Amino acid sequence: MIITEIKCVNFFRFYGDCTILCNPTIDRNITVVRGENGMGKTTILNAFYFCLYGDVTPPLFLSKMLNELANHELAEGNNTSAKVEISFTHKDNEYTAVRERLYKKTNGVVNQVGEESFNVFHKNPNNGNSRTIYDPDGFFEGIIPNNLRGFFFFDGERIDRLAKIDGRGEIKDAILNILGLTKLEYMKERFEELEKDLARELKKYQADSNQDLNDRYEVKESQKIKKKDELAQVKASIKLASENIERISAFLLTCNSASIQALENERIAVTDLIKRIDDDIKKFNKEIINHATRNFKHSLVSFAFNDVFTYLEGMREKGQLPSDIKEQFIDDLIMKRRCICERELIEGEAPYEAVMRKRANAGRSELDNAYIKITAYITQQKESMKRFFEQYFGIHSEIIGLEKQKDAQEKRLAEIKKDFDASKIEQVKMHENEREQLDEDLKRYYKLEGRLDADIEDITKKMERISQEIQNLEVRGAQGKAVKQWRNNVLQLGQLNTEIHTYFIDTTRINLDERIREVFDSMKEKEYRFARLTDDFVLEITNNLDDGDDKRVLSTGEGQIASLAFIASLVSYAREKTHFNLLSDFGGGDFPIVMDSPFGNLSAGHKQNVAREIGNLASQVIVVVSNEQWSASVEASMQPRINAMYMMSDGVIDDQKMGEHTIVRRQK
Repeated sequence: MIITEIKCVNFFRFYGDCTILCNPTIDRNITVVRGENGMGKTTILNAFYFCLYGDVTPPLFLSKMLNELANHELAEGNNTSAKVEISFTHKDNEYTAVRERLYKKTNGVVNQVGEESFNVFHKNPNNGNSRTIYDPDGFFEGIIPNNLRGFFFFDGERIDRLAKIDGRGEIKDAILNILGLTKLEYMKERFEELEKDLARELKKYQADSNQDLNDRYEVKESQKIKKKDELAQVKASIKLASENIERISAFLLTCNSASIQALENERIAVTDLIKRIDDDIKKFNKEIINHATRNFKHSLVSFAFNDVFTYLEGMREKGQLPSDIKEQFIDDLIMKRRCICERELIEGEAPYEAVMRKRANAGRSELDNAYIKITAYITQQKESMKRFFEQYFGIHSEIIGLEKQKDAQEKRLAEIKKDFDASKIEQVKMHENEREQLDEDLKRYYKLEGRLDADIEDITKKMERISQEIQNLEVRGAQGKAVKQWRNNVLQLGQLNTEIHTYFIDTTRINLDERIREVFDSMKEKEYRFARLTDDFVLEITNNLDDGDDKRVLSTGEGQIASLAFIASLVSYAREKTHFNLLSDFGGGDFPIVMDSPFGNLSAGHKQNVAREIGNLASQVIVVVSNEQWSASVEASMQPRINAMYMMSDGVIDDQKMGEHTIVRRQK
């Protein structure tokens, strides 16, 4: 999907027809829209949301969509409309999407007339005629699904959330969504339904005494379904609470009070750090458990090491272990009938009897080898026990250090909360009270989520054991054996389907990780930093220094750049995916990136690097930027890739009370 034109008509601040032409080329693929704060930068981003998905984000509300000036000018009894049109190409086809609301003035009041309309038109390449696409919402859901839009149309100042611990779920969901493995999901559902049907059928061919086993399986199955439903509700509650906290945070960050803004910025940083510390504590606790599981078993027999070692040493001192003369050596002498001193060995004579007495104390090689191995093992284990406790206490000291850091940060968080409570701004207090309740709700939801996850895992294991028992039961008749074999085949196919699903996700994560590293390297300010996508889907920035520099020291700019790197990797993957969509309803394609305020939280060095590389993130980039962010260095870095630049400014009217509005003009 490459955007060729976007037209806003009476849409919020945009009065009349405001059109932006893009038409990117390979060399010049950036469209820039500039304007002062308050001119409608956020409205540009929301124009995409409204046209393509039918909604907008705060502080905009659809009930206020009709431009104030258009509203004021509308004559009694007349109609007008507010709409957004987006023209684009997708896979060599031309389309225009139009979403519109009609308004009419009656008795001096302007109200919406009828339902909102949404149409997508496809232009015939042969004759230029257009046809209307059936089910436009479904059509566009197949191009950029709603749950992926935030990775193609986004606010640059808030995108750094992906580089935080909480971003892992969003990243994993994005990978699942862009993979679009709907056919595998459908197959999984069908396998589960088939297995249930075959299990019921199998009961007919089993002894009555075994029916209890099938009943137990069905009970567990019902429990699992119920737990999954509960988990889905809890996750929805977590998502809603998190979105409300983000809304409150956005309000505080844009508050007229600089001190409130500073406090909220600090709270975000402190909260993020606490989450990262918690994550590290979990990793170290897991490391301690693994360490103890692997190595502590040796300590259980260590009490006997000294007794065994003392006993073996006593045998060695007596000349019994290890023996200098081996039993086989003496047997060879007797067979040759000659001693090593050249005397003849004749049975019954003194030399023969002396050699035989020596044979009684001679050592067997297997005993000597066992002695050597046992003593070596005891010596090794004594040393390993010392190393075990050194390693254990080393990990434990790391946890104690992290807990101290966490305690200090939580104290600072409490101080920040007191500062907010002491604010004289009533709206700040109101939002802070709401946030406090949301934080408590989230803590409760997360605990419940953990319990439900554990319950589902436990039930699944029990179902697997019962299923295996059912499969091992004897059945009556040829038909019963056939049903049993069918059920076994379905179970194996279901397992294979799960393995394929996991393989696709893991392979995609590895591919995205490589691309993220490349993009981050091109824009980073510190040479020793590198980004990676971990096995747990955490977008992590680490150091490759030898001095143990703390990997958690992360600037907002680095978080934003890492997030941009992830988005660029998704865009790149979507473009490549066009050619291998066999298992997916999401066909991929060439997609744009539309960014609002891409340079707001970046240092001067990061700004210049991003400006230089931003054209490489996607085939098309649309940047909405404030005049303040548009520095000379940013302009110089982006200029070679710009195909069009537009300026937003205040429209001039005699009476500002009639409604402020923005006009958009193309710059030469």
